Amino acid sequence: MAMTTHIAGVNEILKNLKASEILVGKGVSRGLKKAGLFLQRESQKVVPIDTGTLKNSAYTRHVGEGIKTIVMIGYTTAYGIFVHENLKAQHKEGKQAKYLEDPMKKKRNEILAIIKHEASKP
Repeated sequence: MAMTTHIAGVNEILKNLKASEILVGKGVSRGLKKAGLFLQRESQKVVPIDTGTLKNSAYTRHVGEGIKTIVMIGYTTAYGIFVHENLKAQHKEGKQAKYLEDPMKKKRNEILAIIKHEASKP
């Protein structure tokens, strides 16, 4: 014999969970965008400057929303990858190759803290 049971409040719980997911998603998205801009600023502190074209080509873009947000940080010049990867090149004091990778590694905890902070906001 089959028995059907109804638990009062389940629909309300599911509705609240969905609302929480939306709020957390907005916070995560906001945090990723802010963290991307933070990394771009940190990268621009050490990017080698000759004419300024490379530095001025920096960008931070995002696609998607909520927890599916993807943030991209980079430089648009065709030669940027060569400057980034050439560890033998001599640069002015305070400037370096790996101008995007190193700040990302060095500032990892701060980047994660930005995302966490924004994700925890209502």
